[in-house]
Amino acid sequence: MAVEDKRSAVLQAMMELVTEHGFHGTAMSMVAKRAGVAAGTIYHYFDSKEEVINELYAAVMQRVGAALIQEDSSKGSIKDRFFRYYTNIFHYYIEHPDEFRFLEQYTNSPYTSQMAREENAKAFEPVLLFLQQGIELGVLRPLEIRMMIALVHGHVVSLARLHLSGNTSPIMGQQLEQAAQSCWDGVRIN
Repeated sequence: MAVEDKRSAVLQAMMELVTEHGFHGTAMSMVAKRAGVAAGTIYHYFDSKEEVINELYAAVMQRVGAALIQEDSSKGSIKDRFFRYYTNIFHYYIEHPDEFRFLEQYTNSPYTSQMAREENAKAFEPVLLFLQQGIELGVLRPLEIRMMIALVHGHVVSLARLHLSGNTSPIMGQQLEQAAQSCWDGVRIN
């Protein structure tokens, strides 16, 4: 197996196992076995379990950031752009449930680091700028940006969690539109 393939296999195995067993229930020997590499091989690429977890977080956040801006989100009204961001992140989360569950666990873990906060800021930078623009144009409520992100992202996360739980019919089409509208109504100026 090529070097980059081994590294990717370790990261993928870590994500799968963390979503199945949690951080504390995931031993590096389990990661090695799932990745198909020797346990010692992991330490050729990573210094510690914490480094594997943090690098995985950075990689996932890069993909989330790319999903947010997969369409040219700089075009259209503030409302249109809001709906695009909302649906882009929702679809990414439900199409990548392991990544979503990993992010959920990571956010509430002691592994969160300065690097993680920087990756999070990079991934959401286009949204931060967009929200600031919406506030400056008088379209969005003049809330502190981090609070606005928490309100909107929390809404999307809760909806994705509900969708992935299987305790409701799949949230698509009109239901997703209604959810986005509900969130929009909470942050826009009437």
